[in-house]
Amino acid sequence: MHVKEAAIASLKRFDVGNKVGLSTLPKASVLVPLFVKNGQLYTLMTLRSEKLRTSGGEVCFPGGKRDPSDKDDVHTALREAEEEIGLPVGQVEVVCSLFPIINKSGLLVTTVVGFIEESFSPRPNPAET
Repeated sequence: MHVKEAAIASLKRFDVGNKVGLSTLPKASVLVPLFVKNGQLYTLMTLRSEKLRTSGGEVCFPGGKRDPSDKDDVHTALREAEEEIGLPVGQVEVVCSLFPIINKSGLLVTTVVGFIEESFSPRPNPAET
């Protein structure tokens, strides 16, 4: 079994899909973009600008708060990744959604895991750098 297929099989065991809903908390989602390079599994992370009000200077995954137009957690994560790093929605192979956590700001954050192409080159949003 190749690295990507092994990772997908392992991650699928933790997929909660849309089964968790604590509707009283504001929601957010992050995308863990995975890729395989030279037979090794990697992830792409971002460094938040020091200028940002919340979590400035932190290393994180692309993501953010749910917009009213977002249909679900996956849509939020993909939209935010496109806004923040220029990752086209159609270039993400979504594998699973992990059990949400409550972050230090009181948001219910769902982690969405997906594969991207090794060749993807991030284009950071100037408004967030």
